[in-house]
Amino acid sequence: GTCWIFNSNEEGQVLLGRGVGGWAPQQGWSGSYQVQSAEGSFECNNFNIGSIQVTNVESESPEKQLPIEGVKEEKTITRAVQEEAIIIAPTLLVIASTTSILSMIVLIVLNTESVRIPSTAAGLWLFGLIGKTHETTDGRFQRGRLMGYLTANPGCHFRALMGALEMSNGQITHHIRILENEESIWRRKDGRLVRFYPLTNQLQPHMSDDVLPVPPLSPDPNSLQGKILSLLDIDGTLGEFPTQSELADRLEKSQQLVSHHLRTLQKFGLVEKRKMGVRNRYKLTREAIFLLETNNDFTKKN
Repeated sequence: GTCWIFNSNEEGQVLLGRGVGGWAPQQGWSGSYQVQSAEGSFECNNFNIGSIQVTNVESESPEKQLPIEGVKEEKTITRAVQEEAIIIAPTLLVIASTTSILSMIVLIVLNTESVRIPSTAAGLWLFGLIGKTHETTDGRFQRGRLMGYLTANPGCHFRALMGALEMSNGQITHHIRILENEESIWRRKDGRLVRFYPLTNQLQPHMSDDVLPVPPLSPDPNSLQGKILSLLDIDGTLGEFPTQSELADRLEKSQQLVSHHLRTLQKFGLVEKRKMGVRNRYKLTREAIFLLETNNDFTKKN
């Protein structure tokens, strides 16, 4: 199947969850549609972007082509179409759900923040979703939110910022790039994560990792999320990393419930999912280890 990406002037980049009736999108077409929020499709489950359902197609049409005058112009346009096909072809391969080597590359990009962030910017350029537009009040407001959150939580990583500020991958990548160009924030790679810090007298890029702060997080140790963290902490000290089903069995909870809480813990940067062999396994992040070592409730319980 194919994961379709729509470009909306109001919502930005969105994914197609479901269509209406026998209608199907066509590449390069544009139109007016009635939509509503929907769950993402199976083909798009690796993308952290909002999904929509098309409930009615009011109008749509293909992109207009320039009139062809003379053999020389015809050759020029034919060459342009061929060149465009060369550009579009790898784009479709990236979006499509395949089992080829390209899908492995996409998986690496999605699971590794240091690669995903620049790749996201390149992808937006390729789709034509980022262009020279006038600055908006909303854009400045969103960057103000981002700066305020990083000031209160320096060292927060990319996915945690997305979850806390409720921004899409493309939105937060765009605002981070502007703030970095303005030298308002800076980044530090930490394994598979990328952490962001406000540029202040107390937080400078030359500082070592040992003196950089870790964002404070405090889930309830008696909650299911707290119990998941405790189990991962115990297993981590033994060099073991459980699967979702193993955690569900030990906690005597359904896999669906455990999966929900694991996604929440990933969203806030406490748990990391890694592919080990043919199965996904879970481990604590640096923030979670710091939390368990400094939280009296967790240390007393252990």
